[in-house]
Parts: sequence; structure tokens; C-alpha cells
Amino acid sequence: MFRSVGKARALMFGSGWWNGAAVLVLTTVLWSGSVPAAEAAADEDGLAFFEKRIRPVLVEHCYRCHAADAKSVRGGLVVDTRDGLIIGGDSGAAIVPGKPDESLLIEALRYESYEMPPEGKLPDDVIDDFVRWVEMGVPDPRDGDAPLARKGIDLEQGRQHWSFQPIQRHPVPEPQQSGWPAGPVDRFILARLEQEGLRPAADADRLTLLRRVTFDLTGLPPTPAEINEFLADESPEAFERVVDRLLESPHFGERWGRHWLDIARYAESTGGGRSLLYGVSWQYRDYVIRAFNSDKPFDRFIIEQIAGDLLPYDNAEQGRDQLVATAFLALGPHNYENQDKEQLRMDVVDEQIDVMGRAFLSLTLGCARCHDHKFDPVPTADYYALAGIFRSTNSLVDGNVSRWVSRPLPLPAEQQRRLEVHQQALATVTQRLETLSKQLEELQADLPAVTLDDDKATLTGDWTPSTSVGPFVGRGYRHAKDSDATATFRLTLPASGRYAIRIAYTASSNRSPNARVRVHHAAGVEERQVNQQKKPTLRGQYVPLGDFNFEDEATVEFRVAETNGHVIIDAVQAVCLEPADGDLSEVVAEQAARARKLEAEMTRQQERLQQLKKDEPPKPVQVMAVEEAEEIADYAICVRGNVHKLGDPVPRGFLSVIPIEQPEIGQESSGRLELARWIAHPDNPLTARVAANRIWQHLFGQGIVRTVDNFGVPGEEPSHPELLDYLALQLIDSGWSTKQLIREIVLSRTYRLSSDRGNAAVTADAGNRWLAGQNRRRLEAEAIYDSVLSLSGVLDRQVGGNTVRSGTKSEYGYRFDEGRRAIYLPVFRNRLHDLLTVFDFPNPNLSNGRRKVTTLATQALFLMNSPFIWEQSQRAAKRLLEDASQTDEQRINTLYVKALGREPTSAERELARAYLADGPTDPVERWATLCQALISSVDFRYVY
Repeated sequence: MFRSVGKARALMFGSGWWNGAAVLVLTTVLWSGSVPAAEAAADEDGLAFFEKRIRPVLVEHCYRCHAADAKSVRGGLVVDTRDGLIIGGDSGAAIVPGKPDESLLIEALRYESYEMPPEGKLPDDVIDDFVRWVEMGVPDPRDGDAPLARKGIDLEQGRQHWSFQPIQRHPVPEPQQSGWPAGPVDRFILARLEQEGLRPAADADRLTLLRRVTFDLTGLPPTPAEINEFLADESPEAFERVVDRLLESPHFGERWGRHWLDIARYAESTGGGRSLLYGVSWQYRDYVIRAFNSDKPFDRFIIEQIAGDLLPYDNAEQGRDQLVATAFLALGPHNYENQDKEQLRMDVVDEQIDVMGRAFLSLTLGCARCHDHKFDPVPTADYYALAGIFRSTNSLVDGNVSRWVSRPLPLPAEQQRRLEVHQQALATVTQRLETLSKQLEELQADLPAVTLDDDKATLTGDWTPSTSVGPFVGRGYRHAKDSDATATFRLTLPASGRYAIRIAYTASSNRSPNARVRVHHAAGVEERQVNQQKKPTLRGQYVPLGDFNFEDEATVEFRVAETNGHVIIDAVQAVCLEPADGDLSEVVAEQAARARKLEAEMTRQQERLQQLKKDEPPKPVQVMAVEEAEEIADYAICVRGNVHKLGDPVPRGFLSVIPIEQPEIGQESSGRLELARWIAHPDNPLTARVAANRIWQHLFGQGIVRTVDNFGVPGEEPSHPELLDYLALQLIDSGWSTKQLIREIVLSRTYRLSSDRGNAAVTADAGNRWLAGQNRRRLEAEAIYDSVLSLSGVLDRQVGGNTVRSGTKSEYGYRFDEGRRAIYLPVFRNRLHDLLTVFDFPNPNLSNGRRKVTTLATQALFLMNSPFIWEQSQRAAKRLLEDASQTDEQRINTLYVKALGREPTSAERELARAYLADGPTDPVERWATLCQALISSVDFRYVY
């Protein structure tokens, strides 16, 4: 079978047996030409990268010598404008867009020519950011005439921008074609169409509509049974019943939860230099899916993600969700290795502010870190008012390599009670052991004792010295494993008599659970087995072997043969309990007797401790979260964004431009809960508009505001502002129900319009800005992946759970398991499934409300050459061939219905027949290549 580009090209365009399928692909669903590529969103990603990674470095290290307002511009080079960098200074252009190796700026940063900045070379990861920025084409919002920062912001003027205006209840229009609208949404759309001299397209046919809504609401293709059921239902409520069924499907949350995960920059690794695996971030993913499936009020959804840990809860399940939700603030890509911990802390805060602003308000708040926002009415003081809130939130655990905060999930009441009882018993026994150990140590201080360290023992075999695990006696200990090694300790005693023998070792999980120790005493030899995985009972160092009578010498022997794990030797001690000549004083003899009792009691308590540990109830699961910091405080403005140069302090607070009352933040709280409630307030003019606009985008392919992540001045204005306000108010009035708003939109006639580009009504609306018809939309990568698995019959529809393979230590070289829906494929910041990469999966380092859609040759080549696609095509073929009673004609029908949601046209049927008659001799390969042709088709990847 083909697996090379050359062979694939021959299969697509060559001659011979493949001609039929080639024509089938080319006539039914050509890759390019029939469906234009959608506008890419790369510019937004590039500008976000500039604001987060490039501008702060330029401001901190370059502006004082190379800015328009510098006292003396060095070398004629200014870097506070894009044009200044490209035009360059005395030495020529500083940057050649797309060519870092030809850019003087990169040479200077690398210290290959000029050495900039002169005070010291920047870290390699910062230089790598500049290389990447140049490779991206130098995205930069700064124009040549703009100053570094405005001399103050006029908030009243800023509030005149449409998105900061209060949401209005506009009257629903009464268009001329009064019989066409199915509800208020259609009236707004039709009124604008009539204003533009346009008319709506025809309604989509039923099969097209069913496939469209099934993908839109669940991300899955309709099954043949669902198709037949819908076609058989001729009642006026048939489509409404389909919509209600899909909204109640558990797969609704997977589809719409994935939209939110784009915004939340969800991933399962940190990215950066040493990319760490979170291990528990999947719990946030499942929380999001549950939230959409249960139609959690969107305002509550917001509050939980910012401050869920600060909310009361009625049961453990609710408490679990609220705590897990705060992972939203912790999921960002951070360089936890950064040794400048204050810089790392502020970088985390900056990322939290940025994602919060984009996710809930569609504002680029991160642009105000170094100076007043260049475009929007957001002063730097507002940025640091928010920074004070997030700096009063604990998101990091400091260390050489820092970590994110982990917190235990709440337990059900009865389970929590059992755990507390057990913990109390454990604490009691532990405290008792500590008390007994101190008492014994005091008694033993007056008893004659002999101690022999491991370096005085007679050794045979291979014993390795070590100091890795403490505490130990002397300068270390030794270990041996899987050999005939022995160690003999001969202790010269001060007098004959009865002695307590103890051995010292350091406990660990790799130690021997059955270390063999022989004691040679006056009456013979006795062997004891010691579990060296358990901590010693006497002062955490020694374990008693018993009391024995000795003459002048005590011999203790360790044998490694017939043991498991590492046998440890550290020291052997003999404590005199009763000399043969009775030379101990009465007081000391009494102490020896008490010591024997204490040792016996300690042994019993140790056994009790081990049993308690064995019977320990399940501990709470640890999850990624945030918490209130120990130190709650306001913060100061960082001059030019430099965390080590603080300016005026700023009280914690919110955005001044939003015209709603700001709640007071108490001295004992970070302000996160107040911030969350302020964002989710129904009078906030941004929040509901942003949410409604995103819902509209997912159902029509573009938002009413097409810049879904930017409602600020640089963003676009809404095409239907009154409709956007109507939808925002519908969301609020319904109790912030996402499902109700989606239901109203998909039941509108506007949603059900045809996308046929041959329709004059549709083509007259350039860019379909006024929605004369539906938009043809390519499926997201996940829907393509799920459709392939659905066709092959291996799609596992289980909802939720951890899907990172057990034992995974690194994302590099990870092999993805296939079968679960694509939302459960691990999202590593340096490693994605190939299909997701090829079909425009968003950058998980950034908050993305709108995915870019490209049409590239690499996508066609992937579908023709990918082992994954070929394997699933073979499985689909085997399914078709399972029923020997079916004819090829029936199989062709079945394949088209499963793959495209419809039967083949007469031309497609003839092409399929011709191909099957002249294809490969092996029936599985013959049908598999036909399946692959349909998977490679435009109709498979698009909804109309």
C-alpha cells in the first residue's frame, strides 16, 4: 500500500485502477477551489506574542538608549516603533522580517557582532523568543508616529466606545417579509438584509441541516439510525426534537467544553525549557465538560474559575467542582525553572491577567503592563490594581524548579469523618512513640552500651558505601543486593551478662523486606528477619532484636543470600541489661528493667502504627488549584514593567472604564471573589456580550463581532449591534443558560438557511456579513478525528477520565492511544497528535476564542499518507464486508451515509461501481481505498 508522497500523487492523479476513485475525489469534493480558505487568525496570535514576550524586553533593556524620547538615541536606532526597527540606524536595518539570521538585532542579542544589551547577555529563552518573533514576520502593533505611552487616558471618552456602553433593550424590528421570521433572531437579521437590499437564501435540505446541527452541538456525525428517524418524522416539531435530544446528549459538553478549553489555554504540560507534566489537569477538562452538560449558569461558571475555592458548598461534589475550576488560573505556560523568583511570580500574574481579560471581557489587558494601553482606556494603574489581587493569590510553590499549587479535594461527610478519626489515631500513636523514644533514650544514657559502626565490620562480597538516606550512625552506611555478601559485627563486651541487641539501618522502599540477621549468643544462634522498608522503632534509627546472654563477645551477622532488595548495615549496639557478676547498681538495674518494658511497649506501638497505615482510608485526591496567599497586600506599578523597579503603590481594584460600582475589597482577602462577581455582574457591558458573541460564532463560523477576542478599540464593531444586545440579555434573563441561548439560535430560520454559493441571495452578500445564508464551515480537527473513528467503528464514547498513559514522565516522544474522542487526546505544549497539528489545532500557550482555518497541501498529503487514516480506512472496510449478504450497491449506500450523512449521487454511485470493478484484487484493500477517498474529500471535512 502507498505511504509516500510520490505514490499518493500517482493515486490521486495517475492512471489505471485508481482512476475511478481519483475522479470520485476530484469531482465530488476537490481540495482547493470549491471552498475558499477562511481568514487566518495568525495576526492576533503574533500580536499577543509581541505584547507578552517582546515588548517588555524592549522596554526594560532597550528604550533608555533607543527610544524616541531617550536623552540621546544611540547609533541612530529607535526600537519603540516597528518602522524604526526595520529601517534601522547607522548600521542599517535592525530586522529583516522572516529572516532572523540576516537580522542585526538577533546578532547583537547573541553577542555575535554588537553586544546588546551592554550590561549583559539576555537569557537564551528570551533570545529564542526574538528569533521566533522575526520568523513570524515581526508582528507589532506600534506605528511610527505613536509615542511610547499616552500622557493619560480620558476614561469618559473611552466609555463612548460601543462595547463599554450599557447593554440596551432594543425593540425587535418588524421587517417587511413578516411571514419569513421564525422568531426575534430572524427579525433582526431580516431587517438588516432588507436595509442592505438583500434577501435570505432558501432553507437547507433536511439532511444537510441534520448533519450541521449534529456536528455543531455534539461534534459527531449523525448515525444512520438518527438520519432515518429524522427523515421519518414529518411533524413540524421534528427538528426541534432533534435539537433537544442533542442538547441533552453527554457529548454536548464535550463539544462545547472544547470551545472553552481553547480559551482557557488548556494543556497537560507546562511547556518551556523543562516541560513538566501537570498530571491532574484533566480534572479541569472534565469539570468544564460537566459544566456545559449540566448547563451551569455561565455567571457561576465564571465565578468558580476565578474564585471557586472561596465559595461555600453544600456537598463534596460541589466543593470538588469549585476547587478544580480554579485550575483556570494555574494552567498557563510558565518557565518554572526561572531563578528570578520575583520575576517568575509577576510573569504568572501577568499571564493570569491576560487570560482573564481575553476569556471573560475580550480585552488585551496585558498591553498595559509596561505603560498605559495604547488603544484601549486601560491605564497602567488599573493593570497593577488587578496585579495586586493575583499577587495576593498563591499560584506557585517556590523551589529550584518551582511548581504549581496542589490542594486536596473535599471528601463526602462520612468519608471525611473516617479519615479524621484515623488521622487522630495515627497522631496519638505517633506521639506515644515519640514519648517512649525520649524516655528510652534518657534511660539508656546511664546503661553500659557498646556500639560498632559499619566501617568496623568484617565484610565479604560487594558492600557499597552510601550517605543517600538518613539518619545514620557515623559517617554513613553500606548496602548489598543479590549476592552471597556477608557482614559480621564482633562487639567486645565489658562483662558477661544479658544484653539487648539492636541494629541500625536507614529505611526506604528499595530496602529488603526480609533482611537476615543472625545473633551468636551463649546458648547458640538465632536468626531474625527485619523489614528494612519500615522505619526503625527506636529513635528512628535502631530496631531491637531481643535480649541475649553473652560471654565476652557478641557476634551479629548479616547474610544477603535469599533476601530481596538492598540489605543495609549501619551499626550494631549491645546495651547491658544485667551483668553476670551483678555489678550493676540497684538503680541501674531498675533502669534496665524499665528500658526492656519501654522497648516492648514501643514494639507494640510500632505494630499498631503499621496496622493503622495499612488500614488508612483513601486520601483526598490532590488537584491543581490556587489559594489565598499568606500575605495579602496591594502592589505598586512596575516602572516600564520591570518587577525590580517599583513605582507608586496602587490599591487592589478593577477596570475604571467599566461603568458599574466596584465592590470594596477587604484587608483579609485577595479580592478574587469580588473581581469574579464584578466580571459576572449583569450590568457589566462586556461579559454577556462576549459570551453571546462566541456562541454565535460557533454556530455560524464568524461572530457578530468577528474579532471575538478583542472588543477593544482595535477590534471590529458588531455587524448587528442590536441583535448582539438582544442575545446578551437573553443569556442574562434565562439565568445565564448557555443551552437556552443555543437552542433559540439553532431553531431560528437564519441558522437553517442554505449555504449554497450558487444562490444569488448568498453571493450578493459579500463575505456573508449580513447572513443572507449559512456559512460553509470546515470541521475542527477534533470533529474530523472523531468522524474518522466513527466511520471505522472504533470510537469509544466514554465520557471523562485521565487519558495520559500511566507511567508517562515526559511529553517528548509520546505515543497517543487512539479510540477515545479527540477531546481526550492529551494536549502537550510541545507534542500534539499529528491530525490535530495538521488541521489547525490552536496554540495551547495562548487563549484562543477563534481558531484559524487553513487549506494546505500538507492536509491532503496527511489524509493520503497517514498510517492512522489508512488503519481506520481498513477497519471501516472490514466493517462493510462483515455482512456477506449485502451487495456492493448496499455497501456503497452504507458507506456514504456513514461518511457524509447522505446517499451518493448518481454520478458518485457510478464512479464507485467503476472503481470497485477495477480496483485492487484484495477486497479489504479495495474498499479501504474507497473509504480513504471519502475521508479525504471536502464533503467529509465540511458542513454546509
